[in-house]
Formats: sequence, C-alpha cells, structure tokens
Amino acid sequence: MEPNSKPIAVISGDIVNSTKLAAAQFEQLLTRTKEIQSWISAGNASNAHSIRRGDEFQSVVHDIENALRYTIVYRVGIKALGKEFDCRISFAIAMNADLRELVSESMGEAFVLSGRGLKALKNDRLVFHSDRCELTDHFGLLIKYLDRQLSELTSRQCEVMLPMIRSHETMSIGELAEKLDIATATASKSLKASGWALVNELNNQFINQVAGLKYA
Repeated sequence: MEPNSKPIAVISGDIVNSTKLAAAQFEQLLTRTKEIQSWISAGNASNAHSIRRGDEFQSVVHDIENALRYTIVYRVGIKALGKEFDCRISFAIAMNADLRELVSESMGEAFVLSGRGLKALKNDRLVFHSDRCELTDHFGLLIKYLDRQLSELTSRQCEVMLPMIRSHETMSIGELAEKLDIATATASKSLKASGWALVNELNNQFINQVAGLKYA
C-alpha cells in the first residue's frame, strides 16, 4: 500500500447494455478500452487502470487537470465504435488515497466519490464530484450539459472528435481530414455539428481551474 497525500482523480465507468453486444463487438470494446488506457498512461506513467469482466473500467489519474479530457476520450472513443456502444462514467478528484498495485484494491475519497456517483447514475451518463466544493459547484451543471451534448453525438461525429480531444489542439482540421481520409470541408462540418468548439472550451476551462487549485 502506498499512501498518497496529493490529489488524484478516479474515473469509473461501465458499458451500457453490454449483455446485448455480440462476441465480436465485445472484443472491439475491450480493444478500444485497452487502447484508451494505454494512451492515458502515456500522458503520465503513474496513471493506472483496471478492467473488470470486460464491461467495467477504472483509471487512477495523477495529472488531475486532464481528468475531464481523459473522461471525454473514454466516452467518445467508445461511442465511436457504433450506435450500439455507450458508457456511463463518474469521475472524481480528492486527496488522501491509499494506492495499491491493483487499482481494484486501492482506496480513498476519490474512489468513494467516483464509485458512489456511478451507482447513482440513472438517466444521465456522466457525473463529476470532488472533495473541494468550489470544483463540484462550478462544474456540476456544466458536466450535465456536456453529458447531453455527448449523448446526442453520432458514432461518426465521435470518430471525428476523438483525434481532436486526444491531440489537445495540436491537430489542425487539415491534419484531421488526412488522418480520417475525408475532405477538409467534411471534417470541419462534422466538428461544428458535434459542438466541438464548446467541448474544447469546457475542457480548457477545467484544465486551467484544476491546475490552479491549491491543495493544502
């Protein structure tokens, strides 16, 4: 066990209607989830993950300012697989965690808040909590609006948005179009229809506010 006094983020999620997925679809899902987790670890080598039964996932995030970005990548990345795919995600930021080799055996306030939030989700698919009231109060409603926006995206719009949120503004529209082998105008139109500008603005706001947050 490794006590951790610094704040961490915990992302907990499960797949919606996973029992209805065919075997091939389930393999697609598992591959995509592992890809996302590898990418999150590339952002910070201390980040750790778990997958349970193939349809439940969890990530421990030490670069907490990127917690929303990682959450969006999970949601959009899974929805990009097709209309049959979606997930519910609860993420939380808090201090004082007891981190173990296995994520599933780790404990702490962020794990409690994240797990409790996931269990409480009914019609919504995304929720955020923190041990800092100013964070929860500021982003609670904004995350609800983000949830609505992401829920309405088509799998194609998710496919187009995914490289943009992963690159964090380092990819141009032209580079995106080349990567997806589509016309630049098509990429631009799809991003606009997906509400990418507002999603990106919210992500940047989250990064700036969390990065500037002072933990005693």
